[in-house]
Amino acid sequence: MITRFVIFAFFIGLLTFPVIASAVIWTRDKGIRMNWWKWTLVAVWYFLLLFFILLDFTFIGEGELAAGWKGLLFQLLIMIILGVGLSRIIFAKR
Repeated sequence: MITRFVIFAFFIGLLTFPVIASAVIWTRDKGIRMNWWKWTLVAVWYFLLLFFILLDFTFIGEGELAAGWKGLLFQLLIMIILGVGLSRIIFAKR
C-alpha cells in the first residue's frame, strides 16, 4: 500500500542527487578545498538530517504527535550544533 509517507520519502530520495550535485558545484565555485573526509562528514550530516526528518514524520503519521514534534525540535537543535561545527571545519583556513 502506497501511503503519503512513502511518496514523501520517494521525493526526498529524488532530491538527494540534485543536492549532492549542487554541493559539488557550489564548493568548486567558492574555491572551498574539500578532501575525502570533509565530504564524508557532510554526507553523514545530510543523511542524519534525512533520517531525523523521516523518523519524526513517521511518529507524527502514526499518531504520536507529541513524540514527533518534541523529537523534531530536539533533533533540530542537534543538527544546528553539528552544522555549525561542520561549517567551522569546512571553512577553516588550513
